[in-house]
Amino acid sequence: MSGTFQEDLVIFSGTVFQEILIWKIDDNLDSNKSVPVLHRLIGHKGVIFSVIFDPYSHLICSTSDDRTVRLWKVIESESCESNNINWQAATVVLVKTMYAHTARVWRAIIRNDIVITIGEDSLVCTWSLSGNLLNKVYAHHGAPIWSIDMCKDNKNIFTGGADGAVCVWPSTCCTNNPKIISLPNDNMHNIPKYVSYLNSGTILIFNEKGTLFCYNKNETISKDSLYLDRYCSYCIMQVSPCRFFVAFASRDGYVTLYKEIINTNTKHLHQVLEERIMESQIFSLQWLRDDTLIVCGANGLLKIFHFTINGATHVEAQCTLPPSRERWLTAATIYEELLVCGDRAGNVYIFEIKNGSEGLVKKPSQTLIKVHGKIGIQSFDVLEGKLMTAGRDGMLRFYELNKENRNSLLTLHRKKMPMDWISGTLKVDGALLVFGFKEVEFIIYNLQQERLLIRVSCGGGHRSWDCVMLNKMASFAYIRNKQVYVFNYPLRSLKLPILQNGFHVKETCCLQRISSLHAQDIFVSGGEDCTLRVSCIFQISRSDSCTFHNLGVFDGHLSGVKCISAVKLNHEVDKSSSRHLVFSGGGRAQLKVWQMNLKYNEKAPPSVELSCFDVKSHMLYGQDQYRKKSWQETEQSYIVEPETRYMDIYAYYPSEGPKYVLIFVACADGYLRIFIYDIETSDIYLKVSTKYVDRCILKMHVFSYECKIIVLTMTTDGLLRFFDFTDVIARIYEDANMGNQNIVNFNDAPFAELSLHQSGINSYDLKSTEGNRYLLTTGGDDNLLNLLCFQISETDEILSVVILSKWSTMSIHCAQIAGLKFKGKDQICSVGTDQQVTIYSYSWSSNGALSAKVLSEVFTSVTDVQGMDLWSHDK
Repeated sequence: MSGTFQEDLVIFSGTVFQEILIWKIDDNLDSNKSVPVLHRLIGHKGVIFSVIFDPYSHLICSTSDDRTVRLWKVIESESCESNNINWQAATVVLVKTMYAHTARVWRAIIRNDIVITIGEDSLVCTWSLSGNLLNKVYAHHGAPIWSIDMCKDNKNIFTGGADGAVCVWPSTCCTNNPKIISLPNDNMHNIPKYVSYLNSGTILIFNEKGTLFCYNKNETISKDSLYLDRYCSYCIMQVSPCRFFVAFASRDGYVTLYKEIINTNTKHLHQVLEERIMESQIFSLQWLRDDTLIVCGANGLLKIFHFTINGATHVEAQCTLPPSRERWLTAATIYEELLVCGDRAGNVYIFEIKNGSEGLVKKPSQTLIKVHGKIGIQSFDVLEGKLMTAGRDGMLRFYELNKENRNSLLTLHRKKMPMDWISGTLKVDGALLVFGFKEVEFIIYNLQQERLLIRVSCGGGHRSWDCVMLNKMASFAYIRNKQVYVFNYPLRSLKLPILQNGFHVKETCCLQRISSLHAQDIFVSGGEDCTLRVSCIFQISRSDSCTFHNLGVFDGHLSGVKCISAVKLNHEVDKSSSRHLVFSGGGRAQLKVWQMNLKYNEKAPPSVELSCFDVKSHMLYGQDQYRKKSWQETEQSYIVEPETRYMDIYAYYPSEGPKYVLIFVACADGYLRIFIYDIETSDIYLKVSTKYVDRCILKMHVFSYECKIIVLTMTTDGLLRFFDFTDVIARIYEDANMGNQNIVNFNDAPFAELSLHQSGINSYDLKSTEGNRYLLTTGGDDNLLNLLCFQISETDEILSVVILSKWSTMSIHCAQIAGLKFKGKDQICSVGTDQQVTIYSYSWSSNGALSAKVLSEVFTSVTDVQGMDLWSHDK
């Protein structure tokens, strides 16, 4: 709408018929006449999602299903002194069609002579009024962005996404073009080879002729130069972590160090040392500390040497890399008194350098094979006490020190970055920035906020580049087309917080509370976005409301995560730490094992430290790369089976069997499968695969009755079946102790069947009472809620089930029941896809009959409810 008074009010409306209608309302409120359409704007090829009008620029902006943003200009037929437009006489013409979104465009706003659009593709695009794309931000981790607004001063943009997050973005777009640094053009061989920044902002450029040029950060003409004769034909140049020193390595084994000397009005480089460190060519040079370097020579020989400001050097240790195709370093660091090195083959080597003779050439105590593929390791860093490695596969991998064997590392988890090639990291104001490249663009990514900050088109990362933070500006220098470019970008977005934390990008399928540390509830969830999330809920004080915080997001599933089950490893009572095994399953018949170590500390909330180990991944029919392909054999010796979906998981871990965990898996193909997991060796394999009925098993439960182990299955035919797995589980434990991994057959029929629903059973809860009696509540697609009391008895070694009492209702929920839990001694909590949360109170009558009544009903804002978890909380 546009206008300040009723007689000036103009309506802009978009239709599903690809038209934009402009019309005025009738001033006569008592009239029932149809209002004529003033203008019909035709041009979009899809449904119109939004139309806005900017009275200052006289522009109409429309967004559509056709993935375009269109600008229309309102042209008045005659000049008018008032600000009101004569819409009957005006003309509306299409001036620009803008393409950048890859999916439907939801909304647009016009402020400060810029147009900002959001869409289903998670992009926030900023345009000029002439239609040029100024900036493109990938937001909300791939979730559609539904809403957008700006503050009154037009400095910040607020967006809300389908992941539930509310984010703040700077509205200012950096339109500065990168400036070119001029190099002397005395001959055609003056081509830049290395470019780096010093701490003062001085830019160092080393060319192929052996000349080192020094530039002030705000100047494009060299202020000083040095000719390094030893390095004119071969050179490796590296700047120290503090950026006060620069080191050069030569073909004949020499290392030369320079330090920047800053006087009142001048800056110059002073040579600290020049010494032959290696008897052969130096293939790699890396800084370990501000006064320690490591050089790599022929045959993988490594030397770590320390230097003083007076030019004295001391070799601290010598190591050797195992034989490989390209036997030299690409990255190195010191972590927990261990030397960690990465080579061009993608391997990580760990050396113990604390003990031993200085003259002894040490070999690696541990080798991690091709952790980032076979292209090479790019960088190391330490984040919250964990070693982080980066490579050209777009992955960050995390490790920690093995407390039992302190000369080795334990593999934790990995995290995918929105880039193809990760090249480095930098810590700024408590935030870890990840540098990398995606095709021809340089990217800066905030790891804590999971936010992409900068994208610069630079041609790729195959040439020398450097990036530093100077005076709240990101300064990026790179070589392109034999020239050096410098790009400066303000980092205001580092100071902008996330107003509300998001959750799963797509549908959340499962959630389970696993622990509570100092009144902080910790739970694990999985969803269709193929991720596992660990989160916590805590209160800073009793007067404050609960705060939700994300502790970690872990990739690894190839398809959606449908179900999870967790067991606690340390049964001793310890309120400050806990260890858990989490089993997650879902699509593509994939089962993953995670170990999560939780520890409480007293730093700022949330005061929970999480270490997550991606222990094992098991696929029922093996990984894709190991399967037989149809073109590899003329006659296939097997039948290709489709990958099933794991619907439910139950981890059985009795206190008397601490070495093994049995994982019961309910499958969509009707099979009930049992896997065994060895905690000591981390091996997991299939032991039982049984199918009784050709129906999808939706839910499953395992419990003990006296010395028996009973398994309940709930299928899409609405039947509850009871199986006795006592003998089979005893056989599984016996085979595990003997190392026998053969399949155990199970063909027993259920000893009881109960018809509870007309269709699938979506939710349940089981509660034991006195006298071997059990309370069971179930909910299904038919809106039916059942509450029954049954008893298990054994006669002549034959088990049977007797229903003692039953109560049911179909009138509470008007859609399928998605979650059920017992609450306290005599209450039940249910939730359905009708968004109703209902609490019942149940009781027994004098004749033993069950009955229940509704205590309260609450409407929840959670749409498409998938389940529910319930736990007690001290107020």
